[in-house]
Amino acid sequence: MNIKKITVALLSLLAMFSGCGHGSTAKRNSELAQNLDQEQSNDPLSAYQHLYPFKNGFAMVVKDKKYGFIDKKGNITIPCQYDNAHDFSNGFAMVQKNEKYGFVDVTGKEIASLKYDFATDFQNGRAMVKLDGKWGFIDEKGMEIIPVTCDSASDFMEEVTAIKEKGSWFIVDKVNNRKPVRHNCTSLSSFNDGLASIEIGGKSGCIDKQGNIVIQPKYNYVFFFSDGLAMVELDEKHGFINRKGEEVIPLLYDGYPDFKDGLAAVSLNDKYGFIDKAGKMVIPIQYSNVYSFYDGLGRVSIEHKLGCIDKKGKIVIPPVYDQIQVGEGILGVIANGKAQFLDIKGNVLFPEVYEDLYGFSDGVALVKQNGVWFYIDKKGHRLF
Repeated sequence: MNIKKITVALLSLLAMFSGCGHGSTAKRNSELAQNLDQEQSNDPLSAYQHLYPFKNGFAMVVKDKKYGFIDKKGNITIPCQYDNAHDFSNGFAMVQKNEKYGFVDVTGKEIASLKYDFATDFQNGRAMVKLDGKWGFIDEKGMEIIPVTCDSASDFMEEVTAIKEKGSWFIVDKVNNRKPVRHNCTSLSSFNDGLASIEIGGKSGCIDKQGNIVIQPKYNYVFFFSDGLAMVELDEKHGFINRKGEEVIPLLYDGYPDFKDGLAAVSLNDKYGFIDKAGKMVIPIQYSNVYSFYDGLGRVSIEHKLGCIDKKGKIVIPPVYDQIQVGEGILGVIANGKAQFLDIKGNVLFPEVYEDLYGFSDGVALVKQNGVWFYIDKKGHRLF
């Protein structure tokens, strides 16, 4: 994740929707909205104007501005008929047509009719849907288990979540059993590690699944707990608290820490380094930009070029690349218009040099060679 300044908008987004992934991957995926020109008419992918990475066995494709899905043999499993779509998650994909949202299964069957104004991906067997300004939840058969009557709601990151209805907040389980929240709060997030952030009187703390306040509201923000720690912000400084509310990492930093692979990137005076969960500065604050650790490597920017360091701060991949994408133990690197794949030690995996690439996901990478985009496996062989 590229380290950025926290904004109120980010907090609102995290409270409503789950998110994933590395900033660089999200940016690259958004760039796939550009035309992927297929110059060879005999190519099996030439019918599509856009290709997307594989996720959970399927890849989105676009033909005549309509979205569909193919499998890893190149077979069209869901025809290109939707105005928009999301990747498959938990066996279902969100699709959109005529500004309405619904869901399909892997066979293309619409398990929830396209009637909603908005929807989120399935989490723990439930998807959040919106209709006429109200929120609710459907199950994997498309049934509305929690009626679409909620003023606000959060995803089912765990077995319970939070909803607001008729001005009151509730902790609700997956079959709509409700527990009133006694506190006069203005917002309540999804549960992570058994705790949810709550805002009371303009300050944030945490409650447990019984609705008890376990961390008093005194911070500007309390973000999701993960591995027993949560990031907090007060007076534009950031640190970490544990589940008891103890500040185990002091609120010292300008940027915000985000633990990946046991390390968090932190910022002071527009420079970045990494700390461990005890708050020890493992890699000094010295880089102009960094990305979270992944597969034991952290991407760092040195003189506007990207390289990788290990957890001791040793340079493993020299900073000579314009882009580095990480995925499934393989690095996709681009320098001076030439793209290749490396292992985590920096060894070249395939002799082929590509014009562009999108890193490995679901065992497959998307590459461009001689003006043509296609998919390869982890041996560098074209799929179809």
